[in-house]
Amino acid sequence: MSFPSHILKPFDLAIGLNRLYEARSFNIKPFSERAKAVLNDAHLNNINIQENNMLAFPPWDIHIFNYSNPFSGYDKAGTAAVIYQQLFSFHRSKYSKYIPVYTDGSKTAGHVGCGVVFNNTILNFTLHNSMSVFSAELTAILVALQHIIVSNHRHFCVYTDSMSALESLHFATEHRHPIVIEILLLLRKLERKDFDIIFSWVPGHVGILGNEQADIAARSMSDHMQRPVCYRDLKTSTQNYTGLKKLRYNMFFEAHHKKNGSNNKMHSLHE
Repeated sequence: MSFPSHILKPFDLAIGLNRLYEARSFNIKPFSERAKAVLNDAHLNNINIQENNMLAFPPWDIHIFNYSNPFSGYDKAGTAAVIYQQLFSFHRSKYSKYIPVYTDGSKTAGHVGCGVVFNNTILNFTLHNSMSVFSAELTAILVALQHIIVSNHRHFCVYTDSMSALESLHFATEHRHPIVIEILLLLRKLERKDFDIIFSWVPGHVGILGNEQADIAARSMSDHMQRPVCYRDLKTSTQNYTGLKKLRYNMFFEAHHKKNGSNNKMHSLHE
């Protein structure tokens, strides 16, 4: 809004009027000002929507993505962590020439982030609050590949504890997540540069060091990554925000109704 060419500049409230409304809070501000306050409260005032390139891969040239699961057949609830650690050690010995890269995404109240452990380096970024944990997991994989492509090594194994992310990369659908398309395009570019990259699922929170480090990194506060948000994430976030506002309003109305009884103006308006 500080730029004269901003599209909403003509709707910006004059400084004098703004001070007037601040001094007289009982006056209702114009719709544009109220809308800006809502967008700011919902963290939607500075956001870009990610485009979905549906034509990135024609039907006759769909990128084939495969991954391994050396832990299949083991129920996490009934399997000791040491068993998973032994299975992981065997997998690492089998693919010892592949440099391990660990990725993870996290979403908690007020924080969305991704973490990557790459060549003894830990990377972590804070993402937009509207992004889902699924998008955070995919972003972590994308960040890992972006660092791999500038590496002098050619053999890598990317470990993630997000089975949903791996399956979304494996199964070709018409409604692919835009970050999935980004990852597949980058993988094709890496293949043309003679990179050999394999993917593997790894169970989370069983004491596998790289995975634990990536998990901690994803949950930690860090520099904000400026990335567009998938429209599905934005839609879900907006629905959650409006649902929360409605819940708060209903709680306020019920409390006011109990305090003042049914014979009041607010009750009449609500009905």
